[in-house]
Amino acid sequence: MNTPGDSSVLSHRRTPLFSAIKGSCLVAASWAVLGAQCAAAQDSETQEPQSATVLEEVVVTSYRRSLEAARDLKRAMAQQSESIVAEDIGKMPDLNLAESLQRVPGVAITREGGEGRNITVRGLGPGFTRTTLNGMEVPASTGGLDSSGATNRGRDFDFNIFGSELFNRITINKSGVGHIEEGGLASTVELFTRKPFDQPGRSINFSLQGSYNYDSGETDPRGTFVYSDTFADETLGVLVALTRSDRTVHQEGFGTVLWTSPYANGNRSWVGTDADVVINGTPNAAGNHPDADIDPNQQLDYMWHARLPRMDSFNREQERTGYNIALQWQPTDTMELGLDIVGSSLEADVTSYNYYGQFRNLQETITPQEITLDSSGRRIIAGTFDGVKPRSESRKQTHDTEFLQTVVNGSFDLTDAITLTTMYGRATSEHHEEQYRLNLTTIDGHPFTYSFASDSNIAEMSYGFDILDPSLYEWGNYIALDKVDRTNETFRLDLSVEDDASTLRAGLVWNSREVESFKGVPVGLVTPAGVDASNTRAFAGAIDSYGDIIDPPGGFPTNWLVADFSTAIGQFNAGNFAIDPGNPETYRIEEETLGGYVELEIETSLLGRPFVANAGLRVVTTDLSSIGATSDGAGGFIALQSDKSYTDYLPSVNFSWELMDDFLLRLSMGRNLSRPGLGSLVTTASVLPIAGEINIGNPDLDPVRANSIDFGAEWYFAEQSLLSLVFFHKDIDSFITGSAEQNQVLPDNIRAVVAARAEYDPTSPGYDPSVVAVNSSDWQIASYVNGDGAELDGFEIGYQHALDQFIDGFGVFANYTHVESEAVFGNGVVGSLEGLSENSYNAGVFYEQDNYGGRLVINDRDDYVTAQVGGTGNASEGTTGPTRVDMSAFYNLTQNITLTLDVINLTNEEERLYSTGPQGDFNLVREFTATGRELIFGLRANF
Repeated sequence: MNTPGDSSVLSHRRTPLFSAIKGSCLVAASWAVLGAQCAAAQDSETQEPQSATVLEEVVVTSYRRSLEAARDLKRAMAQQSESIVAEDIGKMPDLNLAESLQRVPGVAITREGGEGRNITVRGLGPGFTRTTLNGMEVPASTGGLDSSGATNRGRDFDFNIFGSELFNRITINKSGVGHIEEGGLASTVELFTRKPFDQPGRSINFSLQGSYNYDSGETDPRGTFVYSDTFADETLGVLVALTRSDRTVHQEGFGTVLWTSPYANGNRSWVGTDADVVINGTPNAAGNHPDADIDPNQQLDYMWHARLPRMDSFNREQERTGYNIALQWQPTDTMELGLDIVGSSLEADVTSYNYYGQFRNLQETITPQEITLDSSGRRIIAGTFDGVKPRSESRKQTHDTEFLQTVVNGSFDLTDAITLTTMYGRATSEHHEEQYRLNLTTIDGHPFTYSFASDSNIAEMSYGFDILDPSLYEWGNYIALDKVDRTNETFRLDLSVEDDASTLRAGLVWNSREVESFKGVPVGLVTPAGVDASNTRAFAGAIDSYGDIIDPPGGFPTNWLVADFSTAIGQFNAGNFAIDPGNPETYRIEEETLGGYVELEIETSLLGRPFVANAGLRVVTTDLSSIGATSDGAGGFIALQSDKSYTDYLPSVNFSWELMDDFLLRLSMGRNLSRPGLGSLVTTASVLPIAGEINIGNPDLDPVRANSIDFGAEWYFAEQSLLSLVFFHKDIDSFITGSAEQNQVLPDNIRAVVAARAEYDPTSPGYDPSVVAVNSSDWQIASYVNGDGAELDGFEIGYQHALDQFIDGFGVFANYTHVESEAVFGNGVVGSLEGLSENSYNAGVFYEQDNYGGRLVINDRDDYVTAQVGGTGNASEGTTGPTRVDMSAFYNLTQNITLTLDVINLTNEEERLYSTGPQGDFNLVREFTATGRELIFGLRANF
């Protein structure tokens, strides 16, 4: 049997096998076995005791040793996988697990306030990755800004709920294998916390760190403590780990909240005609709206302009606490029992300040005076207007997420060859968020000018009045409660039968997943008597040194009137909420799955060389229930429920062939699925009146299913070295896409829901006259459908090498991923998958001696689309791919005490969102922000 250091292999017979996979079911038998230790590393979800044995043999004491351990685990696996081990997490300059994962080939991340939140694997977005913790799928919901996903009500896993310090191994499975559950069409990410049997004996580890933001001047503490011990001749073990980190983020910048034209914004028109305006450039209205009946005297109505040009300031104070308690007991040589408890608490207070000229829905009250067009004659890059009503938006959000997982497991050797493992786990995630959005809108219209002449990402802006004068404003608000409770339960029973040449595995698994979403509305809300010095303040008095991080052009305002939260919230009598049972965001989704698998793994030889094959079949039945309610338009609500069931047959085969010494070929084929996002399965319709958008759920959606094939080669050409190349293809069925219809009149039942909202009640403190009228024909109505499918192709190259023959202690590592896709989206749009960067890479160098060392890492991805059907008339929306540079260094004061220094975002990379205009050929700034550089300095001790 092979150990993790031995070789394994792949044979390539593409045509007949791949054709068979394209059928609805493939039952394949193949021959392979990796042996006791390799099987344990593979069979990670069943948590057999051998998994701990593999890690016991890997004593990681440096970054280069962690790379070696991860390389050996990759070599031992039958399926396509990557691993991050021990100090690769703890000592990389990573704030959380998402940022650790971005070092892996094919993985890209999205960030919230400069910190990793979700991952995309091989071009497929966060909803296509399934995440397990200690063997069971776990939920994780956090809150965020509107531009980065807001409150997570779906299947996406928010990795920022955890600090990286609790974990000693991550495995990313990119191809299917029988014993790993379905659901991760892109990948299954397995997280493992520390166990006392990983390193028998007593150990005490702690670290103390300080995080300093170079640009904001804020310093925050971080700390970790781990105690582990084994007793009774190492048959009983206990481990306790605690971690705490605070983080203060000042994210500042500029935004437009998309671009539009008066015509695209509900067929509106500026006040006056083109003859009344000084126009610099030649309007090309047909270039934006070729199908419109264009009035030659009003071509400016078809010019694309910034929708809400604004100053942005997002400020986050975050506290993250985590703990892990692990118990292991081996009462006999044939029995092992375990208990793992993992908890995490993420508390964040976010204060956001924006000040913008309002064009959205109000062009008919605004008079253009002078306009400067771009060279195409389609876009207003600078303009002076009269009648603009600026708005100051002050938003306070309090987020509180509590996560708790309890897992009990057991392993029983029934005979020398037969092992039974079992596991039961329960995980809960409770997210509570209160939002106080207090708006100060000018009573009258005023002159306003914006210009992108000197900077395409940050506009110069000027206002023809004193924007700090409280007497010129009136109050408005949006105040709400969001609550998302999620519970997952899992029970597994796995049996393995092993001899010298084969391993047969079979098992059953039951899952229950439930998400309850609640929308709370304010109770007892009133409007303050007026806007005055008692309930407002100057922005400069709330946030220091605004503009230093982004270095804006000279005409960029840095001070304006904002709400004084401490006073204004009390004057609104805000803070009391009642759950609204008829709200579209109040619903419950229940999902149960029952599945089983059979998997055969055999080791033999092919042409005299070691050959390993693994074949498995999973069968799983899914039962779904979506429960919600909607307003009846008369103060009551109507209950809604939808049920759905389906069964899937999911085969997989994996081959590994050592064609020559240290050179492996791999072939993996299989069928997998990802279930629809929970938010798309609701029976209700969500409403965004200010944008005139309705999104209707579809509980009858089928999952996204795909046939996949991976073919790769790995060359272990030297100690601690690897060169790998993998080609991958996915043929995706029933791709889920949004379908949107523009310029619609609301159906009667939805009109009743919209009309009941506070924004439409002039007597309500939540009244907002700038929202789209209930009876207008300007609404966009969107839903979700199973589309025509998609194809995805790409390749990954990985390289790591210790260059001791040239410079002792020096090494390099790099990976590059190229992905292409084509999918048919709503309204017939053909394009690449959302979240896909065609090219991405990660590269670094490290240098280590016995007492000191360091590494420098660069990570980059191409621009990627976040919405193939954009809002406010834009063809699509996207994010500019960031280039991040991080570094880390250490110095051993003694054998047990180490000083550390990490620098995050060394080059102060900005985050940029953009929209593509009506024809999809623009790249127009939507948000442009930066969070600054971050230094983390500290001390680690091991005893």
